[in-house]
Amino acid sequence: FISHQIKLAIKSSSKDSAPSQPTSINEPMSGRVWDCLQSAVSLRQPTLVFPVNDMQTLEPLPGLTSGYAIRDSSLPNHSFVSCITAAGGSVPSQWDSQRKMYIPSTKGDVKHALRDVILLKPGSTVEDVFLTLKNMGALEGEFVRAEGSSRIGEKSKPVTKSEFVGKHNRILRIMTTKRKVEWQKNRAAV
Repeated sequence: FISHQIKLAIKSSSKDSAPSQPTSINEPMSGRVWDCLQSAVSLRQPTLVFPVNDMQTLEPLPGLTSGYAIRDSSLPNHSFVSCITAAGGSVPSQWDSQRKMYIPSTKGDVKHALRDVILLKPGSTVEDVFLTLKNMGALEGEFVRAEGSSRIGEKSKPVTKSEFVGKHNRILRIMTTKRKVEWQKNRAAV
């Protein structure tokens, strides 16, 4: 099925534009490879998950707000933020224009609803979301339970650890034990 869809996409793209010529002997089909990859990715879109701390206010997780959200290397740098503002856009949350850097929000700051989003592979489960957030440092402890909803204003429903994440439960609140259990403390010391 997938190979058939890729062949159809390549045929339709070759009808729309002139066939790409090889640029060298080492790259006989460089344009075709890119077309093939784009077709393959379009068949399986990533799953978007919005982790929140509260299902009513949809505020972000404190672990993402205090550390990970300002240290990640994929965030726009000063030059990129300048381009955004010059084009009429607004600066990213937690960007300080005077210091020209990201700083953690203080307790009096406004919480941005659905600020954080995680991209996951299709077929990911709630447990995969938990493990991703735990690896990012946003959550600690062990999984207790989770609740999810599909859109803003919808009443949240309990979700199991093994449930697939999709459009029906893309806004997730995951509850964990507040402290690390003994075996985790020992493992961190090793």
